[in-house]
Amino acid sequence: MTPLVIAHRGASGYLPESTLPAKALAVGQGADYVEHDVVMTRDNRLLINHDLWLDNVSDVAMRYPGRQRADGHYYVIDFDLDEILTLAVTERFTTVDGQQRPVFPDRFPLWQSNFGFHTLESELEFLRGVRHSLGRDVGIFSELKSPWFHEQEGRDLPSAVYDVLARYGYRTREDRCRVMSFDARALQRIRADIAPRVGVDLPLTQLIGHTEDHETFEQLPDGTWANYDYDWMLEHNSMEQVRTWADGIGPDLTMLVRQGTQPGSIAATDLADEAHAAGLYVTPWTVRVDQLPSCAPTVDALVTALVQECRVDGIITDFPDRVLRALGRS
Repeated sequence: MTPLVIAHRGASGYLPESTLPAKALAVGQGADYVEHDVVMTRDNRLLINHDLWLDNVSDVAMRYPGRQRADGHYYVIDFDLDEILTLAVTERFTTVDGQQRPVFPDRFPLWQSNFGFHTLESELEFLRGVRHSLGRDVGIFSELKSPWFHEQEGRDLPSAVYDVLARYGYRTREDRCRVMSFDARALQRIRADIAPRVGVDLPLTQLIGHTEDHETFEQLPDGTWANYDYDWMLEHNSMEQVRTWADGIGPDLTMLVRQGTQPGSIAATDLADEAHAAGLYVTPWTVRVDQLPSCAPTVDALVTALVQECRVDGIITDFPDRVLRALGRS
């Protein structure tokens, strides 16, 4: 079966990530699903933004000087939605010696044209409109961004997201919505408590990175928070345990492919086979034309390896058109 093409934060290889124009372009390019990250504002609204903070994709530092935390970041949860919606959004950047530099220099130029933030509700309404006007039911991969951080702030991100998804009709496994998180604790709570309580049964995806990435924290008995280990998910025979709370995995694609025995060739690791044997789907992240893994000479070679060697069920990408082309679907 041909894998799904999932537009990572929209067609973010071409337009500023997580914006509605980037989602519209992804739909126009033919993506099967769009992916987004959800975070909470100070007034408990659900914002589409990849990070917990606003400062690397917007003008928040100029507009609201002095509202950063001790680590220098301007956190979404410290702002009301009305404030955030006044901000200008641009391509992702870093600041070096006071100068803004694009993370991906060949993508959309910094501060050109007009882009803004939007809510989860706005994105779901956009997709509802697409379904009406184009007759295409474009699905969503919805990532809960750091539920543990929101818990530290006294917020329940998973419950808030599930309430909105249910209100917009995303309730069953046929409704083209998958929920993702790196935080296994959050997914386990969704499976055991939140989903049954609101009458929603959506596929859950366990995202897999590395413990050292600090994506996973839990509260200890003494009240402190500690980064908990999930590197065990990459060990042999781990997928049966993941299957007890998840329906699929979303690993870093470098966990699935490696350098082959011949120059320029790509081989598969055992992870995808073990996941499939446990009954899990596999949707790796993120295929980027401008950031290929060292084992991949071209994006076409990478896509071919993911399909033929790993038999992935979906491909999360910043460049949906290029992946569709590599799949022979353009």
